[in-house]
Amino acid sequence: MITRGRRIAIVCQPWDNVASQSDNSIVVIAYQLARHLASDWHVTIYGRRGSGLKRCEIDDNIIEFKRFKVFHKPQALIERLLSFLACYTKRRINYMLSIRYHLFYALRVALSIRALKCDVVLVHNFLQFASVIKLFNPTATICLSMHCEWLTQFATAANERRLRAIDLITGCSDYITEGIKTRFPTIAARCHTVHDGVDTDRFCPASDVPALNGGPARLLYVGRLSPEKGVHVLIQAFKILAENRPTLQLDLVGGAYTQRYLYLAPDPNDQAIASLEPFYGKQLSDMVRRQLILRGRSYAVDLAAEAAGDERIVFHDPVPQTETIDFYRRATVLVFPSVWNEPSGLPTFESQACGLPVVSTYSGGIPEYVEDRRTGILVARGDAKELAMAISRVIDDPALARAMGEAGRQRVLERFTWEASARHLADLIESLSPADGGQSNLLKRAARGTSDQEVR
Repeated sequence: MITRGRRIAIVCQPWDNVASQSDNSIVVIAYQLARHLASDWHVTIYGRRGSGLKRCEIDDNIIEFKRFKVFHKPQALIERLLSFLACYTKRRINYMLSIRYHLFYALRVALSIRALKCDVVLVHNFLQFASVIKLFNPTATICLSMHCEWLTQFATAANERRLRAIDLITGCSDYITEGIKTRFPTIAARCHTVHDGVDTDRFCPASDVPALNGGPARLLYVGRLSPEKGVHVLIQAFKILAENRPTLQLDLVGGAYTQRYLYLAPDPNDQAIASLEPFYGKQLSDMVRRQLILRGRSYAVDLAAEAAGDERIVFHDPVPQTETIDFYRRATVLVFPSVWNEPSGLPTFESQACGLPVVSTYSGGIPEYVEDRRTGILVARGDAKELAMAISRVIDDPALARAMGEAGRQRVLERFTWEASARHLADLIESLSPADGGQSNLLKRAARGTSDQEVR
């Protein structure tokens, strides 16, 4: 058991307004882990101080929030210049994991953690933040929690050196974890998967689902409306289905956004992702207009044109995470048509917790969260016809939809609760702190780049 009274800091991204209620997935993850670690730890969550938020705050007398003002304007200017260069070269630029990226934020967090004398620090996504924090807190156990592919996308010699100083690296799916292990074999023994979870008390089925009891079928998408999420593919699939289903409805919940080439460039070696190029622009002038001037509005216009004025397709503004529950409970099926390789896909298991079947794609970590043919149906990325066929199987067979929803709820209860996620993370942290004060076997093997099997 972890000794009560030890201090753990959870460091969110510099744009994350940290609070107990949020629609930001990283903040949700940080807060839920904090809630379930707080019985054994003093927990402090670090993030951005947004409008109306206090610099310091205690939530329910168990979780401390520490917030800093983040200076986005100088950073935004640099990003726009680099984004122009990325458009010109049609390549990502390694700036997200540069030591210069929001260095002032990293320094303030590192000094605050030193003042609190935290024993463990969990940093979300930003390797260079973890390195700065380690510099000022050399005796602290530093954990890096990855919810994206930045480590493999921006693999450099400098980042590999930084990783060697990190005590534990976790991925939100085996897809993320195995990618890191493959790219950095010398630190593979330190890499482990800690799946995301869901609050199964809040996210639970409704007593009555109209669509499963004779009401019109409702398709639901929850997430940002951006090209890599494949919302345009969903609208194309809806059109196919709606030809002979006049009462079919589609709810799209989320804000429009377009990633810039600085962060996400279509991979010409991946046919599905390469198909997204028109949404980013083909000529330099069009790329600049779409990515830097219009940004999310460009994809919103594309989706509006794709919807072609069909009143059955309803665009909803982003809502806080807890308000998505009502959408899940009214829907017949969640459709999550990711075209890129999704790290995990939070809505897929939130919806399953609500007893909702899922139609999604063979994308990244999604097959770990959605069991094909049991809790949902998975199809090829970017294929509107195959997506439409999968959706039709579910909405035309209420018994199948109900069985998948029940199986999904049960699977979430067994594997994807926040209690299970926090317990697994705590066990991994504890394995790094042996009672004799010496280096654990886990870290010794990691330093040598060997596994248990190789030792034997």
